[in-house]
Parts: sequence; structure tokens; C-alpha cells
Amino acid sequence: MVPRMKLLLVEDDPTMQATLHRALTRRGMEVTPVGDGRAALAQWAAQPPDAVVLDLTLPGLDGLQVLQQARTRGLRTPVIILTARGTVGDRIMGLNSGADDYLPKPFDLDELEARLRALVRRSADPVANTALPP
Repeated sequence: MVPRMKLLLVEDDPTMQATLHRALTRRGMEVTPVGDGRAALAQWAAQPPDAVVLDLTLPGLDGLQVLQQARTRGLRTPVIILTARGTVGDRIMGLNSGADDYLPKPFDLDELEARLRALVRRSADPVANTALPP
């Protein structure tokens, strides 16, 4: 049996959080939902997941602050930012802040699942994380 992907879902909108929690659980993932930045950072450090889905607009600490603090603490969990902020500048800032992927809302659930599985697969494969020579 394949182990279930453990996912930290950081989303402050209760409706979106409930919808994503339900949908990703149905797809075989073990989802821990959190609604604010400080709680997200504490949960992430206490029980590192296989991947993090991170909204940017959060109470407490915003998503970029959560991400930057997690990376500073040495948490290397793959992160996909899932947010309504979708400009090119927003995406560049998110990726440069330590995110592994960025998916603007609205999004397709099948695409989110595929991106999560790809991130976790790459993080588990040291060869996939090796840079090619110039």
C-alpha cells in the first residue's frame, strides 16, 4: 500500500479551506488544515508534512512571512502557493521567497493534485534535485 501524502493546508477562508480539505482527502491525502500564519508555522515545525499548500493573505503572519521563516528555520518541505494574487510580479516574489510552485486562483483541482504529487516525487528523489552541469 502506498502511504498517503501528508499535506498542510494553510488557507484562512473557511469555505475554501473546507472545500479543499474535503476534495484533497477524497483524493487520498491526509490533510491538516490551518487558518492563520502563526499556527501554520507552529504546525509545520511540529509535524513536518510531505507538502504545504500556502495562501498568501493570512492573519497573524502573511504567507510570504510564513514561508521565509520556515526556510530560515531549515524547513525544506515542498511548498505550492495557492492564492488570488496572480500577477507575474507576485509569482516571482513567491518563488524567490522559497516556494517551489505557484498556482493562482481560480485553479483546477486536478492540476493542483498533479503539481503536489510532482513536488513530493521530486523532493523524494535526490537525482531529480541535482543541477545539470552547464
